[in-house]
Amino acid sequence: MDEIKPIKPNEKKEQVEQIPKENVETKSPIPIIQEIKKLKEFQTNVLSGNIKTKNIKIPRRAKVRKRKLKKGWIGVLKIDENRNISGEKQKILGGAYMTKDGQYHVSDGREIFFWLGKFPLVIQPSWRNNPLQIDPKSEKNETYGDKYKMAKMLSDTIKVKSKGGNIIVWVLIGGAVLFGINYLMGGSLFG
Repeated sequence: MDEIKPIKPNEKKEQVEQIPKENVETKSPIPIIQEIKKLKEFQTNVLSGNIKTKNIKIPRRAKVRKRKLKKGWIGVLKIDENRNISGEKQKILGGAYMTKDGQYHVSDGREIFFWLGKFPLVIQPSWRNNPLQIDPKSEKNETYGDKYKMAKMLSDTIKVKSKGGNIIVWVLIGGAVLFGINYLMGGSLFG
């Protein structure tokens, strides 16, 4: 076996052979006219049926069937910051819905698409309040759904009942019971 020798600071490292630039083959760019011709040929082949294309299927988790559709559910294709797309079903109440990551979003119905004309879905970027709206007349304003979003958040909050009031009521009921027993016994219970 060969020994591994440590490199000393002043020792020269081996030189790596460099290939002269003259011998390297460069790929000549294809003129744009030829690329356009190729694209047109491909388009005619697809339209004529020579090249078969497959339809994209909606993720199963985002597919809402008739039963849930009647109850107000929609499919959500959620786009994360890292460009991952995931599907989920969410119930829309008052135009607002909450995704599985806990964020609230609002739709007024203009953003709802229909997959193959059957399954309603929205495309929701996680960094936006409202889903994608692909419409030439779309608004830049994203605050139109804030009141619905706040109403959904308030309805989802857990209402904590105070325990102090319940204890006082039970103490009063216990006192009344003891007073009643004492009255029925002729006042001999306490003395």
